[in-house]
Amino acid sequence: MIPYGPDAHLTYRKEENRMKIATLGIIIENEKLLLGEKKKGEIGTGRLSGPGGKLDQGETLEECLVRETREELEIDLDPNSLELVAVIDFYAAGEIDFRVYVYRAKILSGEIHETADMIPGWYTATEETFKRTYESDQHWLPQAARGEKFNANVYYEKRAEGFLNIEFLPFAP
Repeated sequence: MIPYGPDAHLTYRKEENRMKIATLGIIIENEKLLLGEKKKGEIGTGRLSGPGGKLDQGETLEECLVRETREELEIDLDPNSLELVAVIDFYAAGEIDFRVYVYRAKILSGEIHETADMIPGWYTATEETFKRTYESDQHWLPQAARGEKFNANVYYEKRAEGFLNIEFLPFAP
């Protein structure tokens, strides 16, 4: 479990050295979510997801999200619009695997179109849409899209397979 309290940030830093750090963007326009069907990647091929990916050494979380969105969707996010809404730790077989920082964001420039990475589209926030995401995303994505702030621990049997449980925690960026 991730501890909370005055020294929690010290544990975060130690754990972040052992796990992958990633970002995910939630882009909403006219009450629709910009999601893409992943065409390739380490996990998630064929599922709907927001843009994002792994943090490169030396970049900030915000820079990572802007870069990944540009790579995956060929659009630019407005850096001033980025709002951190969730920090989610993903566990596989009982071990921490990924920490994902989830941001709400707005498009600065560009038009969405299919890329080598994703087939993007604007989706209504319905149960049918969420059924096309990871099983755990069905629990937290609606809340994050509404701008609710939280931390969560998500448990899988193995990486992104065999969803077991999600535990919501107070927001502690």
